[in-house]
Amino acid sequence: MSDKVNTTSYNSIEILTGSNYLKWKEELEISLGLMDYDIDLKWDALKEPTADATADVKRKYERWEKANMMGTLIMLKTMTPSLRGSIPRSDCAKDFLVAIGQKFKESDKGEKGVQLNKFTEIKYDGRGCVRAHIMNMADIANKLKGLNMTIDDDMMVHFALNSLPKEFKTS
Repeated sequence: MSDKVNTTSYNSIEILTGSNYLKWKEELEISLGLMDYDIDLKWDALKEPTADATADVKRKYERWEKANMMGTLIMLKTMTPSLRGSIPRSDCAKDFLVAIGQKFKESDKGEKGVQLNKFTEIKYDGRGCVRAHIMNMADIANKLKGLNMTIDDDMMVHFALNSLPKEFKTS
């Protein structure tokens, strides 16, 4: 692991605000991986080695400890202050990320409702091309998929056709 931290890796993580948890987590995992700090999310917390532990065990612990500290600091840096204060801290970055995920699982239900309403109520307004309208619907469907609510192809076609004005419909 390099002692140099590439700040562009963590500066590119979108700030966690509440509705962007999945994107934030993906960007966090990529950034920690690029900086070789992702072991803090893969390994469970390691206990500090005893004085008579092997050099390999001590190195492994030191590597995990640094990755754990940096992972936690990066998570904190990429959250809004109000979120920082609402999630209990943990000594283990992996556990902290789980706690953050639990916090947003609670808001997933609300987000599902918002996205599902958007998907079912969207109408083509005649501005722009129909393809862009349908791509927008596909984007909403992908957001729903990320929330474990899948819109199958037949349903997508049905809603897309129903979102178009009468002049697009055939008898």
